[in-house]
Amino acid sequence: MTSIQHKIVSFVLFNALWFSAVSGRENYIVLSGVLLASQFFYSIAVARVSWTLILRLFAVGLLLEAIVISLGVIDFAGGYFPLWLVMLWLGFSSMAPVALDWLAPKPAVAVLLGAVSGPLSYVAGIKLNAATVDSLPIVIACYAAVWGLMMAYFVFCMSPKKEQGV
Repeated sequence: MTSIQHKIVSFVLFNALWFSAVSGRENYIVLSGVLLASQFFYSIAVARVSWTLILRLFAVGLLLEAIVISLGVIDFAGGYFPLWLVMLWLGFSSMAPVALDWLAPKPAVAVLLGAVSGPLSYVAGIKLNAATVDSLPIVIACYAAVWGLMMAYFVFCMSPKKEQGV
């Protein structure tokens, strides 16, 4: 497969996972699990992404999400930190090094893209009743910061010396 084909497969797998997890939550947890496993193993086995890179992105994503949850900005359906949300973070962490690797040499674009698209996915999730919020503008501002930071960390991790499994 070509690089662009890997990107497309990875992007489609993640978006299927996102829709399954956010719209179905606990009701679609098995389907979400199958999609997550497909995403993770595709990234490692086919696209040759380092599992340590995936785990580093996953850990930082969970930490940033935990901060927002702890601040009371958002309340997710299914509990404080539901399994479907954890699955989404692992799915994103598996997808990003494949589908978004083109952003690595463009940190400003990566941060801007994260700061804009990240909050939009949460707004969509809120519309699908996956979460409740008191203030949508605060959610958008918080997740713009979270996703700007997440994408800055992604660019850092994707730098050539970091990509060697450090």
